[in-house]
Amino acid sequence: MAKADKSKTRSARGTGRLYKRTPDGQEHRADSKVQGVFWIQYTLNGKRQRHALTGTDGKPITDLRKAEAERKRLTAPLRAGKQVEQLKALTAALAQAEGVEVQAVEDARPVLRIADAWEAYIQSPDRPDSGESTLRDYAGHWTRFTDWTELQDPKPMSLRDITLKHAQDYAATLNGGTGTSPNTYNKHTAFLKLFFRVLQDAAGMKENPFDKIRRKNLKTNSRRELTIAELKDVLEEAEGELQTLLFIGTFTGLRLGDCCTLTWGETDLDRGLIRRVPNKTAKSGKPVLIGIPAALHAKLSETPKTKRKGYVLPKYAALYTYQNSNGLTVRRGDITDEIQKVFKDCKIRTHKEGTGFITNPKTGKKESTGKRAVLEVGFHSLRHTWVSLHAAAGTPQAVIQNVIGHSNPSMTAHYTHVNEETARRTAGVLTLNEPEPTARIVPDWIREKLKTMTAKNWKAIRAELMGGAE
Repeated sequence: MAKADKSKTRSARGTGRLYKRTPDGQEHRADSKVQGVFWIQYTLNGKRQRHALTGTDGKPITDLRKAEAERKRLTAPLRAGKQVEQLKALTAALAQAEGVEVQAVEDARPVLRIADAWEAYIQSPDRPDSGESTLRDYAGHWTRFTDWTELQDPKPMSLRDITLKHAQDYAATLNGGTGTSPNTYNKHTAFLKLFFRVLQDAAGMKENPFDKIRRKNLKTNSRRELTIAELKDVLEEAEGELQTLLFIGTFTGLRLGDCCTLTWGETDLDRGLIRRVPNKTAKSGKPVLIGIPAALHAKLSETPKTKRKGYVLPKYAALYTYQNSNGLTVRRGDITDEIQKVFKDCKIRTHKEGTGFITNPKTGKKESTGKRAVLEVGFHSLRHTWVSLHAAAGTPQAVIQNVIGHSNPSMTAHYTHVNEETARRTAGVLTLNEPEPTARIVPDWIREKLKTMTAKNWKAIRAELMGGAE
């Protein structure tokens, strides 16, 4: 068998060694068929030099023919043996190589396309260990951003194409007339800052485009609590599963998501207790224990025992957990719309006066106030009302906090363990009865004195009733 002709791969004396380098740093012969950037190695004044070859356009050379031509040009002074020319030519080549070497390696790396970025984020070991609900929200933020990039000209194709200008323009769309609240704005931009930070190295990005996007100051608009009369109207107005949903919210203080996805396995009617790990604190795995008040017990007992399986509210559980093809929970708004309609049917104003849309009394048409609608009454109002009713009934703050939860560590330090008996006793104080007016009891001896009072003796009787003081 004939031996391979090695002369074809050897470098002529004085022309340096030409080789190919792949993104993973591996070196290959110049005539190798692997994809990579051509590099050259040579000796100058006793020192070994090596750098990537670049064309006149500054881009790394990946074609063998062009690489041979560039090697010939660079090493011509070496072959001529002219030291001064060697130094001038090679010093210039080194200066150019230093400027493009890193870029050459970066350009040779695989590009992380925007279309593949979400999966890369999910698989990244550097991302935070977010819960399922948080990841669904993140997926929605990312979809909204990628939909926006599709409309840009030129359209960015990879994460490296996203610049500070893109980040600023996208933030401006969130800040514009889209009805985005400061809280939503902050959630979107904070997620994108996190997203690009996690993938910055994998995408070969020099900087995070969202690092300089500032948060907005939040103006908290707390939901107001409902009066007992309003609560009664709301609970009577609703029907079917919606009525049960409002009963659960009113008598447990749970958030909408927890009420919609409450299961019969978490609801023990025989013991009068609900034991559930709230969605918002699911990562901790710590359940809350809630006593079931009589009114809620009666409502839940309407469901036959044979049907107490799975979700307590199957319709709203399906709406709350539904996801479209992009992983977005797009049906939760339907639940909110049904709830708000009940409030409005009960003549309860749900938005702060002077915000959102108002009805023109002359035309009967809805007109914009020019201000974003500020919600004052919604499902979360039931949670506020639950707290107020318990506080008014003298329920210990630690017991209330155990159910409601609190993000402040100083408040958490005061929590006490709530056992089953405490939970049941706490539920017993929660009713929707109007407080009875305090009756004034007049002793019989005073009644007799008052019967004998005349225009002549009234002063004497008054003095007697006041203990002799005139």
